[in-house]
Amino acid sequence: MQYDVIIVGAGPAGLSAAAFAARRKLKTLVLEATSKVGGKPVNVYGTKIVDDFIGFPDGVKGIEVGEALLRQAQKFGAEIKCESRVSKVSIENNDKLVSTDDGKTYRAKAVIIATGSHSKSFVGGIEGEAEFKNKGVSYELQNPNEMKDKIVFVVGGGETAVETAITLKDIAKQVYLVHRRESFRADEILVEQLKKSKINILTNSRLQKIHGDDKVTGVTIYNDATKKEIEMKADQVIFCFGTVPASEMLKDLNVKLDEKGLIMVDCDQKTSVEGIFAAGDVAGGAMRISTAIGEGIKAALNAYKYIKQPYWA
Repeated sequence: MQYDVIIVGAGPAGLSAAAFAARRKLKTLVLEATSKVGGKPVNVYGTKIVDDFIGFPDGVKGIEVGEALLRQAQKFGAEIKCESRVSKVSIENNDKLVSTDDGKTYRAKAVIIATGSHSKSFVGGIEGEAEFKNKGVSYELQNPNEMKDKIVFVVGGGETAVETAITLKDIAKQVYLVHRRESFRADEILVEQLKKSKINILTNSRLQKIHGDDKVTGVTIYNDATKKEIEMKADQVIFCFGTVPASEMLKDLNVKLDEKGLIMVDCDQKTSVEGIFAAGDVAGGAMRISTAIGEGIKAALNAYKYIKQPYWA
């Protein structure tokens, strides 16, 4: 079927792009790889309060953000297909072809890539990491309630690590945050919350080894300041070592990526290939819900100009 615009990804950037594209009467399709729409606000934050989403001084639940964006996109007529993982984007004449893992191919005049990013799936250099992957070792917090009454070690010093530890402080039996440096890279307000909480903070420390039998039972921590090694009980290790942009579906298209795999865009969210736009975390930038929404809107409006070529553009 022929569409005006196909949007890959149903997170904040994708859904806001869908709402504005459909509002301009473009025939709009959104393809989402997972069974749920809403992206990180739904999948990561869920019922947790997002306090840096502009316009909500008291904060708002992540799931409420995702649901509101979905309703608005559907209100204007955007079509949304879940469990439709895009494997390839190509060009045939002036048409953009979007292929999915289930063998379907969709045609559009323009494509907006809003696939976000995913957690790094392997750290390396840590004994036991590979052995206990999915047996107590994970790379993101998917269901906080599964950590109930567990001893959890969160490893990392950025915003995701600090937020993960804070999320678990009233759920897990004990939470340890292990960071190799003295200071954290997270927002100051999060670090302040961290230090006021009951979370056990292990700075200048490295997780050296994960041990157990059929699942994780403990870890070995090395402190660079004291030069001492200590073994501690553990039920779960969550590595929060950054994310990787989900841009792999563009590998056969000459879309310019930077050294991290982020899609390079101009101020109009245009990529190096005509008719292909990108927005949100997959294109770098501030990587916030609010900015992803703005970028999605901008991508949709510029896709409209590309497709319709109005006299005023």
